[in-house]
Amino acid sequence: MAIISSVNKEAQEKREKDALLLHKYENRITITRFGKEAFDNADYAVALSRYKEYLQVVVDFKESGEDIYSLKTGHFIPEQDLTEMLMISQIYLELARIFDAVPKYREEVQKCMDQFLHFTTNQPYQVINSELLRKHIKRSNLKNFEIFSGCYQQIAIQSKKCYIVTFCYGTDHPVTLEYRALKEWLLNYRLGQEFVRFYYLHSSSLVEKWQDHPAMHFLGRYLFSPLLKLFSKTLLRRIIK
Repeated sequence: MAIISSVNKEAQEKREKDALLLHKYENRITITRFGKEAFDNADYAVALSRYKEYLQVVVDFKESGEDIYSLKTGHFIPEQDLTEMLMISQIYLELARIFDAVPKYREEVQKCMDQFLHFTTNQPYQVINSELLRKHIKRSNLKNFEIFSGCYQQIAIQSKKCYIVTFCYGTDHPVTLEYRALKEWLLNYRLGQEFVRFYYLHSSSLVEKWQDHPAMHFLGRYLFSPLLKLFSKTLLRRIIK
């Protein structure tokens, strides 16, 4: 009898715990909003608490791990959760900015920026986040500058996006891979980094705007594709040999 009572008690406690978690998950955006308001008002202690609470709720609900750094893009459905994925990426960036103010939290800064990178690379909002990070690096006096700067470079290095080339040839075509190698070569130089940034910033909006337009497909097939292939077979190979 005592065993049955114990089992029933444990089951009841689990139901209550699950109900509480569900309630928090359904109200998670409110938690985030309080965190954002606190961050904008420079109340960083409250912002830190709220942001960590939000992330932990998502971790617990999705059973993705134990801490706030265990979330991965694979725990979400991009078609449904893209807005929340963008929000999560930017929460990690703001957490990194909070931790950056205290030297002893360098490890936390790195973990947050690793998560920001993970939730940014190859996502539709990659250009937005890349520009956001670039402007923050330029305007802020960061104690862990190399971590933020390194993350900015990694977004370009890890990205598989070569917007116009990919539009013409697809993601894994040999020509696309050659231009991806050119991008990695350019990132070794300051002017090359600026060129890659300019290319990502403008080519992404061009392709997004015109990819469903018949004229874009005509130009891609009969103008861009031959030119890209000609360059890849001639000058490109000499540049990165």
